Amino acid sequence: MNVIEGLEAIVHPFGQSTVAIGSFDGVHLGHQAIIRNAVEDARLHDRTALVFTFDRHPAELLRPAVAPAMLCTPAQRNGLIEACGPDDLVIARFDLDLAEMLPDEFMQRILKDLLGARAIVEGVNFYFGRGRAGDLAYLRAAQSRFDFTLRALEPVLVGGAAASSTRVRERLAVGDIAEAESVLGHTFLLSGRVVSGQHLGRQLGYPTANLAPTHRQVVPGDGIYAVYAHLDDGRVLSGACSIGNRPTIEGAGRSIETFFIDFDEDIYGRQIELQFVQLLRGEEKFDSLDDLVAQMALDVEQARGILQETCKGTAIARP
Repeated sequence: MNVIEGLEAIVHPFGQSTVAIGSFDGVHLGHQAIIRNAVEDARLHDRTALVFTFDRHPAELLRPAVAPAMLCTPAQRNGLIEACGPDDLVIARFDLDLAEMLPDEFMQRILKDLLGARAIVEGVNFYFGRGRAGDLAYLRAAQSRFDFTLRALEPVLVGGAAASSTRVRERLAVGDIAEAESVLGHTFLLSGRVVSGQHLGRQLGYPTANLAPTHRQVVPGDGIYAVYAHLDDGRVLSGACSIGNRPTIEGAGRSIETFFIDFDEDIYGRQIELQFVQLLRGEEKFDSLDDLVAQMALDVEQARGILQETCKGTAIARP
């Protein structure tokens, strides 16, 4: 798959193409259906299969106070899109010029003149153009004027409800990893760098790696999780991860810290991706540090047992 970052990077306009359009935050099952539908249509008509998306969620520019955190890093998103089989991925910079573009101008300048769209595939809830005027009704009416065919896909249902990025965020927020990943159709990975912390875990006999997310990515809800960590050298470690404010230790502050099981190497500064397997318990405040350490020992053993069982299956996976 060829990745083109920025409309200005398109030196020569595309010939005929089938274009899948969307924000594709998380590339969940609904997004995958849109992209694969575009690929199938392109192959049927001997066209380029093209995915068109943006470098950020539109709300980051238009409604920054309520803009959601992203489910994937840009690299993860690109890899997930590539797995669906398109020829090209065009990532447009979402700026005020693009946000204020009228639907007719967007259709003519970008989709027709630049991308060569002869068919457009999107979800029924996608909008574009100033005031979100480029809705499904607009596209249906515009087909004859701009000589394209619209393929509007209904939401994919998972467990009787529509697959959506909002639903994934809601499930991650309560630690329901299994349902979140059933909607995604792939593993959720939190990407970050291991940074120096307060060494509180080491003082308690459980040295931890503190993760600083490298992107504005969703973090699962507070609690203790059994996790795998994918290191930048390809190794996969087992661990128990704590997310939260560490209430037993006054002033400890918020952190994402992981104790790796049967591992004792310096990985400060390394890039890792955490794969959350199961929520063990919620965050708790203990009466003493001894009580906390006793619970940490139980958490580690529970995580070890869960991950040993998981190893027998196929859950150690990247998207």
